[in-house]
Amino acid sequence: MKKTLLMALCLCMSASVFSQKMSKDKNLLISSIEKHKEELIKISDSIWALAETAFDETESSRILADYAEKNGLTVTRGVADIPTAFTATYGSGSPVISILGEFDALPGISQKTSPIKEPFKEGAAGHGCGHNMFGTASLGSAIAIKELMDAGKITGTVKFLGTPAEEKYFAKVWMVKAGLWDDVDVNVSWHPSASIEADVQSGLSLIDFIVEFYGQSAHASMDPWNGRSAS
Repeated sequence: MKKTLLMALCLCMSASVFSQKMSKDKNLLISSIEKHKEELIKISDSIWALAETAFDETESSRILADYAEKNGLTVTRGVADIPTAFTATYGSGSPVISILGEFDALPGISQKTSPIKEPFKEGAAGHGCGHNMFGTASLGSAIAIKELMDAGKITGTVKFLGTPAEEKYFAKVWMVKAGLWDDVDVNVSWHPSASIEADVQSGLSLIDFIVEFYGQSAHASMDPWNGRSAS
C-alpha cells in the first residue's frame, strides 16, 4: 500500500513539473480543447450513432463541416468530386499544417455502448476503429490552432481535411490526385488506440500492376523468358 501511494505521489509530482514546463501556447491550446469539450463529445456521439459507411457519411460530414464553419474556418464541401469530403482552413501563408480527420463506419459491426460484444442492431454498421472520435478530435485540434492564431501567438495556415471512406475505397487517393496536399508542409494525424504514443512516418505508396506474357507461357519469376512454348 505504501509503495502504491509513493508511486502515485511521484506521478503527481511529475505531472506538476510537466505542467510548469509547458509553454503558454500549449496551455492555451489545452484551454481551447477544454472550452469545446462538451460540444466535441456530442459530435463524436452523434457520428457514432449515425454509423455511416464509406461515401455515405452525409450527416457525419455535415455535422463536422457545420461546426468548423461555426468556429470561423472556411469550409469547402464536396472536394475531389466526393460529396462527403471537405476542407476547413484558416490563416494564410506558411507553414501550412494539415490535420487529417476520418469519420466513416464499418458494415456489420453494430455495437452497443458496453464492454461486451452486443450489437445495437444486428447486421448494421458500427464504429470499430473509433473514427467517430478521429474526425471530431482532429477538428477540435484545428479549431484550437485557429484560436491560437487569433490570439496572435502563431502565424501560418491550418487545414483540416475531412476524409471519408478510409475503411474501404481509400478516398485519400482521389483527394491526393485533386492536389489537396500540394501546398501542405506537414500533415498531422492520430488514431484511437489502447496506448498513447507519437510516431513519425513518411508516405507509403502502393503500386499494383499486371504482367502478361505472350508467345510462351510464364516460367519461373527469375527467368520468364525461358518458359516453354505455348504450342
